[in-house]
Order: sequence, then structure tokens, then C-alpha cells
Amino acid sequence: MKRNCTRCVIGMLCIFPFAFVLAATTHADWTSFRNGGSSHHNASLPTQWSEDSGIAWQLELDGYGQSAPVVHRGNVYTTSVNGSLCESCLVQCHDLQTGKLRWSYAKDSTHEHPSNYMNARAAPTPIVDDAGVYAFFETGDLFAVDLQGKLLWSRDVSKSTGKFDNSHGVGASLAQNDTHLFLNLEHGGPSFLTAIEKQTGESAWKVDRESSKSWSSPIVAEVNGVEQLIVSSGGSVTGYHASSGDLLWSLDGLEGNSVPSPTLAGNLLLVGARLPEFAGDGDVQSNCCLDLSKIENGQPHVAWRADKAICEYASPVVASGHAYFLNKANVLHCLDVESGEIIYRQRIDGDCWATPIVSDGKLYLFCKNGQCHVIAAGPKFQKLASNWLWDRDAPPVPETYQEFSGEPGASHGHGGGEHGSPPSGGPGGGMVARIKSGDQNGDGVLEGDEVPEMFRGMIGRIDTNADGKLDEQEIDAMAKSFAERRKNSAASTRDPIVYGVAASDGKILVRTGTRLFAIDN
Repeated sequence: MKRNCTRCVIGMLCIFPFAFVLAATTHADWTSFRNGGSSHHNASLPTQWSEDSGIAWQLELDGYGQSAPVVHRGNVYTTSVNGSLCESCLVQCHDLQTGKLRWSYAKDSTHEHPSNYMNARAAPTPIVDDAGVYAFFETGDLFAVDLQGKLLWSRDVSKSTGKFDNSHGVGASLAQNDTHLFLNLEHGGPSFLTAIEKQTGESAWKVDRESSKSWSSPIVAEVNGVEQLIVSSGGSVTGYHASSGDLLWSLDGLEGNSVPSPTLAGNLLLVGARLPEFAGDGDVQSNCCLDLSKIENGQPHVAWRADKAICEYASPVVASGHAYFLNKANVLHCLDVESGEIIYRQRIDGDCWATPIVSDGKLYLFCKNGQCHVIAAGPKFQKLASNWLWDRDAPPVPETYQEFSGEPGASHGHGGGEHGSPPSGGPGGGMVARIKSGDQNGDGVLEGDEVPEMFRGMIGRIDTNADGKLDEQEIDAMAKSFAERRKNSAASTRDPIVYGVAASDGKILVRTGTRLFAIDN
């Protein structure tokens, strides 16, 4: 339901020579997740470094965070949660040149939760501008501090939704224009998209969205003179009027678009999507390109669909007239951005969770294991360098971080995978419980409206006997498959893991769960 809104002032910097502009930034700054949605940095960056050279500084951060750093006027800002039960939400400011801590602000968490690999830990990336830093956490806390670390305002977003119902917490980052923040909150409970006044923290407008498990972040863009908020999530991609929340256009029928975020390239919008659970390659065509200059009957024109180019965690990027998608098998797909033609496919070493940085005709693909591949943008695959942040035989494990052990009041050090505390029933148990909860008549078979809405898109892949129903054997087989796919999830999600990156003044900033690196020439 929409509320009265204040007028948004449009003040943004042109990124492409078309009808689009992204939220305000400067050449030197990187003020939000993916730098407003493009992941572009307009300056030359280093191409060679190692654990022994090219790293200007590195430091251990307090607590743990899966967010990316942001940079503004010579300072780097990070968010973390502290304590084995995420007892506090933390914003820290470090000098970009030296890494020196300038200030630290901590706020008691509204809703504590175990700090372990099964839960989001400060996953949403903050926003920074001339007035302050704006941070949102999976604890429900949303607050602003000024550039000296003094609290401006705070609120508990979960007051209107109840405690967030999402298997691993929420991770969608904030978007911004000059006057407002934009938050897309989707979980198992009441979900919504809202505009929040930067000065006061009050909601200017709010629109309901379908309940969905989503980590995709919105972007702000000007389309043919109209400032829009674009959301790709929950099976659709949608454009809203940024000043009112009014629906402008929507495209439905997508799957798997709840982790990668949309990317702008001139008049084209790239939609990234993961392969849905239990689907095979070629089963879906949800990775696509929309021409937003052509809207007919409330729908954008689909310029092309990709049946092989699939995203996983990293969002698509565009460089030198080409679109790049990286799938879970670590295959980089290069496509002509205008036609969608696949130019090449090349497997790279290492899993990438962070979206690549695009700079000076190069792509920087940061793998979670600390390796970075520098690739020349263009129609031919050319690896320019492969660099490591740390010694592969002696990675920098957390020094002070304490992970929840599974026992009330207890915590432990970094430790191995056996210390994680998965939900009851093991991997997949939570999903099975959610599906079976729809069995209204208790006959052990789900059909029609009994299947929870968030799982209806995968019915055809679970319903092995094709009778249009889900019986207990089919659901249990699904759970077994789900568990098999994630049997090594504990071991593969222990720090050091590269979660987020940024670039500013010729430096690259790299964030692991507990450490911040600055790479320089």
C-alpha cells in the first residue's frame, strides 16, 4: 500500500551516452553496491600484485561482514556484525591511503541471530554520500551516521514485517538518489519496496511485493527523462517511478533472478538469473536483455534471451560492447550486447561471488579464494594476469572473530566445517518443512494452492511422475538432491572468502569476512 511521498530531486551523473544515468557518484568514489549498478571505475587500476608486492595495506576488521566496501572523499566505509550472536551492528571508517581507522560506530542489534555460515552477516552493502553513511542489516536495523560517525537516525524495518523469514537472512543492498534510499525487502513474510528519506529515515512511499527469498538489489536509472527504480527478483523485472512508487512496466515469467542484480548499458538492461533448483542447462531463458526505450502495453521489449549464458552469484557486467555472464561452473560467457550472440565461452579457475570490476577496457574477476583474473574486454578471450592476495598455503584466517558454536551462550574460533549449526533436518530440511506446511488436508499430497507460491515454479522439475501433484516421495527425493548439492557448504563458506570489491583513486579494495585489502600500483 502506497503512502504519501515527497518529491525526489534528480541529480545524477551520466554514465552512458544514452537515455540513462545512474545515481550520483564521482570518478574517484564508489558509493554503493556495484557503484550504482554498473561496476565501472573510470580510471586505470593495477594489473599485477601478489601477497608480497602491490598491496598498499591490509587490516583485520572487527566482527564479520559479507558486504562490499564503499568509498567517498578519501575514506573507506565497511559494515560488520559483532559477537557470536551478532549482538551489534558496526560501521567503520578507514583512511583510503593508509588504512588508518578514523572512527567506528556500533549499534545494539534489534534481532540477534547466530553468527555462522548458515546466516547472512552484514550482507547488504551500505551507501555513502556527502551527508553520511546509511547501513541496513539482516537484524532489521537501518540507520544513518554522519561522516564523523555520529548517529543521525535509526529505525527497525522489521516492525512492519515481523522478524525476517529468509532461510539464510536478507542480503539486498540499498540503492540511492540524491534525496532518498531505496530498499527492496523480500522474505517469507510481508515484503515491500520502499523509498526512505535520507534526512529523517522516514518512508516516503511503500509498495507491496510478493513474498520471495531474494538477495537481488535494486538500481536507480533515468529512462527517457523519468527517474526509475528497477527491481529484478522473484520471477519478474519491474520498473517503478522513483518519486511515487507507481508501476511503470513489468516483465514476468523469469526464474532464478533472486541473487544476481540487474545491470544497465545505455538503453539496455541486462537481467541475470541463476539456474533454478533441479533445472538443467537450456531449461530456462531468464538471462536476458531488455530494451527499455521500447515499452508497449506495460512490457519492455526483449532484445534477446540467453539459453547458455547463466549467472550464479556475480551480476552481469558490460564492457567494450560485450556482456559478460559467469556461471556456477566458472565459465565466463562473452556475448555481443546488442544481439546476444555468444562470442566465446571460457572456463576460469576459481569461484567468483563478487561482481567483476570493469575499468580501462579490463575485467577484474575476483575469486572467493583470493585469486583475481584480469581479462581484456573484447571479442577475444585474453588473460592479462592472475594475481593472489595471500599465500595459498597460509591464508589469513580470522584473528579475533568468534563464530556461534550451536550452544546457547557459547562461541568458538574460526574452526572447521563441523562447527556450523544447520537448520533442523540438515541441508534442505527447512525447504522441505516449508513445502509440506502447505498440506492443508493432511493427506501427504500437495496440489494446486497447497504448494507454497515460492515453490510453484519448480513443480515441473520435482513432479517426476507428471501427475501435477507433489507426493511425499517426490518431496523427499528433492530434499536428498538438495542436500547432496550442498554437502560441502560448511567447508566452502569459511573465511577467508572474497565477498565484495570496490575501486577508487586507482586503488582496488577487497573485502573478506574479516579483512580489508587495498591494492595499489
